[in-house]
Amino acid sequence: MSLLVEEVPGQIWVQERRLWFGGVRLRSRTTIVRLSDGRLWVHSPAEPTPEACGELDRLGEVAWIVVPNRFHHLNAAAMKNRYPGAQVVAPLSAKSRNDAVVLDHDISSPTLDALFPDLRSAPLRGVPFLEETTFFHQPSRTLIGADLMMTGSAKDHWTWRWVARVLGQYGTFKAPPDVRMHTKPGPDLRESLAALMSLPMERILVAHSDAIRERPVEQLAAAWQFALAK
Repeated sequence: MSLLVEEVPGQIWVQERRLWFGGVRLRSRTTIVRLSDGRLWVHSPAEPTPEACGELDRLGEVAWIVVPNRFHHLNAAAMKNRYPGAQVVAPLSAKSRNDAVVLDHDISSPTLDALFPDLRSAPLRGVPFLEETTFFHQPSRTLIGADLMMTGSAKDHWTWRWVARVLGQYGTFKAPPDVRMHTKPGPDLRESLAALMSLPMERILVAHSDAIRERPVEQLAAAWQFALAK
């Protein structure tokens, strides 16, 4: 069975794995985008097993390895070792948390968008705990994030299903609980969210839940209502 699931025909695939974090078992998803030049952009990379790399190699050349925030760095060094010609894009905080991360481009660089024109960077400012940058894939109108929002569902391990019910986010998208706990709403965050909600998106892809295809803008707003309310 293929490890990759096609999300947008010929353009975007996802790979799902399991991850223990904070005492719960989460689904964790890598997003792969085939750029207009045919090369691959790998967001929140999974472990580069022979099986996974075989599927990537059939799709195209891995050119970019993207660490979207300070937490999603675990497999970046191994992916770089497997694909030494690929360039790593990450926040400086990921390097400070993991010395093995090779940082080719700072994710906050104003020149980042020129490197892969199919994608437009959209940082989530005002959340220093996370320091996440999302990306808008313009050809497919897809917003790609990591810990932007999440929910619990029947597909999840019982540990996260239980916690999600306690926190009121089973079947309802909210910002991750640790992000909410460490976030103080302010104008930078509200402006960032407003910029995201203005995008002509058709879907949102995140790291720990299925794709959000129905009312993505409204669900994003609801997930961050605690920060949007003045």
